[in-house]
Amino acid sequence: MTTQTILVVDDDPAIRDSVGTLLGEAGYAVRTAKDGEDALDQLARMEPPALILLDLRMPRLDGWQFLARRDTGKARSVPVVLLSGMTFIRDAPGVADFLAKPIRPEKLLDCVRRFCNTEG
Repeated sequence: MTTQTILVVDDDPAIRDSVGTLLGEAGYAVRTAKDGEDALDQLARMEPPALILLDLRMPRLDGWQFLARRDTGKARSVPVVLLSGMTFIRDAPGVADFLAKPIRPEKLLDCVRRFCNTEG
């Protein structure tokens, strides 16, 4: 079985590291990006990941701007799960799911497994 890649996009290095470690220990390949611009650059150079975990509030290119620009690239069909400190987000086109921060590890793994079609 091929290891599925997940792209974690967040400007907080502690979140990138903790989510990346958790997913790596669960058997996923993890790529990280510090903002939407970095994520778009990486997506242009890699095979589309199985899933994108996306923060909304970031410098340079935030989550909403990333979503708008991603729709023109090869990763437009990749499911996106928002990671945000906001408790509710209405009308988020192009978004498959939402996880509120602070992120609970079991909820994150359940969500990733659902979109990557893997068992826990």
